[in-house]
Amino acid sequence: MSSVDIREIEKYTKRAKIWWDLNGPQMLLHKHTPAIRIPFIIHGLSSTGKIKNNNKNLLQGLKILDVGCGGGITTEPLALLKAEVTGVDPAPALIDVANEHLKIHENLKIEYICDTIEGYSVKNQQKFDAVICCEVLEHVADVRSVLKSSVETLKPGGSIFVTTFNKTIFSFFWAIIFMEMICGIIPRGAHKWSMFISPEDVSKILEDYNCETVEVRGAWYSLFKKQWNESKYKDVFYGLHAVKK
Repeated sequence: MSSVDIREIEKYTKRAKIWWDLNGPQMLLHKHTPAIRIPFIIHGLSSTGKIKNNNKNLLQGLKILDVGCGGGITTEPLALLKAEVTGVDPAPALIDVANEHLKIHENLKIEYICDTIEGYSVKNQQKFDAVICCEVLEHVADVRSVLKSSVETLKPGGSIFVTTFNKTIFSFFWAIIFMEMICGIIPRGAHKWSMFISPEDVSKILEDYNCETVEVRGAWYSLFKKQWNESKYKDVFYGLHAVKK
């Protein structure tokens, strides 16, 4: 039933204490969230009519589930925009880090739960306006199980947002050989190319669970500018937005 790969849990548990170090092993995620993740989510929710204002509280009234939330890098920014956010992760150490970091904020509507998405979905079906699955699929033992359970928690008309690595020859050379082994921008051993998945395959799986893909967009990290940007090129990294029918 569970998609958890215990080796992945052990790998990220070792980084728990430095999860919020902006220049540490999670540096790319800290830069990726404000540049790519949050704008992608806001654009998607706006396009489906879930967002009806442009002020700093633009996610107010929305319930969002952050699957594989880790230490809360995406969870907190969503809550700062006044969403009611639940973060689910099977790694106890990361949930502890997320709860500890939450203490620097006041009045954020965040609940962190240590559980698998399969376990959590059983009693929380059709509860959320949006589900976020960012940099998760490349770390799980069963992608189909994760997506199925994620969709089960989604209300009809709700959105699921996936960001992950494409499975192409270029993603192998760029993400693993170059960024991990040569440059060390990503911690060595963080990824296995065999666990990458194409947007076409994600879309097909989601279609089996009554979700229609409405957008796929690429992203690119510039080694010279040291920043993320949206890109038409999707062969290394992409974001996918689908809506539950």
